[in-house]
Amino acid sequence: MTAGARDGYERDPGLQPERTRMAWRRTTLSCAVAGVLAARQALRGGPDPLAVLVVALIALVFLAFLGAANRRI
Repeated sequence: MTAGARDGYERDPGLQPERTRMAWRRTTLSCAVAGVLAARQALRGGPDPLAVLVVALIALVFLAFLGAANRRI
């Protein structure tokens, strides 16, 4: 009998990867919300060329983060 079985708890090897996947999804959602809020703030005065550039950079950073998150999951 293992120590985990004596305590009434049996280790499930699928739980840790699931927690990791959920953590990456929460982080990706947080990054998306931060990006949308930053883009909204950048475009608040109207779509001038600098604001459009900032929004494009925000989108590029988000896509890079999304790619990294998908590889990590």
